Formats: sequence, structure tokens, C-alpha cells
Amino acid sequence: MNWTYQTIERDGFSLQVARNQVGGPPLFWIGSALYYPRVIPREIAEKFQITVIDQRGFAKRTNSQKETKEDYRLEKLLDDFAFVQKNLFLPSCPVIGHSGHGYMALAYAKKFPDLVSKLCMVSTGPSHGSPLLEAEVYFQKEASEFRKLAHIENQIQFQKNLENSPLDFFIHYCVSLEAKGFYQVPFPSRKFWEGIHTNKLAFDYLFGEVFRDIAVSDYLKDISLPVWICMGKEDFQVAPHYTWEPIVKNFSQVKMTVIHEASHLPFLERPDVFLAEFQTWLEEK
Repeated sequence: MNWTYQTIERDGFSLQVARNQVGGPPLFWIGSALYYPRVIPREIAEKFQITVIDQRGFAKRTNSQKETKEDYRLEKLLDDFAFVQKNLFLPSCPVIGHSGHGYMALAYAKKFPDLVSKLCMVSTGPSHGSPLLEAEVYFQKEASEFRKLAHIENQIQFQKNLENSPLDFFIHYCVSLEAKGFYQVPFPSRKFWEGIHTNKLAFDYLFGEVFRDIAVSDYLKDISLPVWICMGKEDFQVAPHYTWEPIVKNFSQVKMTVIHEASHLPFLERPDVFLAEFQTWLEEK
């Protein structure tokens, strides 16, 4: 699949945007313009005109001023996404956020309902706070001994990688979770991260503070558009699928699908199943 790339300068950040070269209905995918085109399978990329945008954590900074948490406030990221969507003349369309980016997509749908027709959160737990603690319980209960041993070995390598390049903490951390985040173990996930820039403060702040304390119900009660939550059954990287159940039952506009034999990237691991479920949901009124 061919993707074209462009850069949009905004507020001291160089935001990359990736777009595939197909027709079909538009999708707006929030996260990293380098990472996601590498993990979006052809089966999905051939069906939709996908625009993938960097969030500031992946964008190179274009000024020399000292960065602060203020640079990465969620509201500023949402304004970035709206600015890009409007400047690229993308109509109101489904918006996808994967993992922590699901919270960004959720907040985006609340702030800019005129730009979002439907909201898709993939492999996103109810928060990165207390529900995330259940991930370890789930892992110890359900994971094979082979998977558990692989995870221990990955943690040892994580410490070595961190000593060599501490500023790449987020990438090293994600790679260290391969045994928790991929159905196939081992899985060579570092290839997806080659050449990707990260701003450590952004991830420390957003994933360590903002998403730790986020209350998804407070957002969902203000969102009337359809919401699809897609979880991999064997995803041990975020709060497990069942932690959503007490929340989902309170919102009629929210549907959740759990895909078996899939972990943190169900669209990559089970593309046919993901696509079928996604298209069925999109067609629902």
C-alpha cells in the first residue's frame, strides 16, 4: 500500500500526516503518521481513504524554547487535530484512536462533534489508572507460562535498552510489552518503531497523568454519536475487556466487540474479523 506524507507546522511542532492512495469513505486516524501505516493491514487500507495524523508526542519540535507540560495539554492536541482535518478539507467522518490515542479520539468527539460522525476506540481501557491494575491480574490468570517467561526476558532487555538511549523510553517500553500486547510470541515489534521520534515529556504527562485520571463516563454522557469499542481478548497490555462492561451497559450508543485470538493490535492480527465487525458497525444507523 502506498502512503503519501506531508508535514504541517503548528504551534512549534512539525506534525506529519500520512494518507493512503485509495478511494472509499474517509477515516481519520489519530496517533503517529509513521507507526500506524505500518500496522494498518492492506485489507483495511484498501477499503477506506485513511488520513493518519501525529499527536504532539511523535512530532519534532520546531522551536528551541524549553518544553513544558503546557505544550502537551490534551486541549491543544485536540485543536491540532481539528486544524489538520479542516485544512485538509476532510468531512465529518469516523475517527479512530488506538490504545492511549483512544482517549484523544474520545475527547475529540466531545469537543468537535461536527467533525466526527462515529467514534472507534481500539484496545483502549477505561483509564490508565486503577482499571489498568486488573491487567496484571488478568495476565497472571490467563497467560501461558511461555508468555510469562517471555515477558520477564523482555523486561530485562528493557532495562538494557533504557540505559543505552533513555530518551526513547516510550519506544523501549512498548517493545518490552510484546508478550502482553501480541497474540504471537515472540513478535518482532521494534520494526514498527524504526525512525520514529518521541517527546518523552508528552508521554510521561499524557499517559502517566491525564489518561491515568480520565473518566470516560464523563465524556460518553456528552457524546450522542455511535461509539465502537474493540478489544482483543488476549490483550494483557491495557485494562482487560471486561473492565468496560459496567460502563458500556450505561450508554445505549456504545457497542463493544471482543476479538478472540487477538491482543493489543486486533486490526493487524485479525484483519478480516476486525474489518467485518467495523463495517457492520459503520452501516448501523
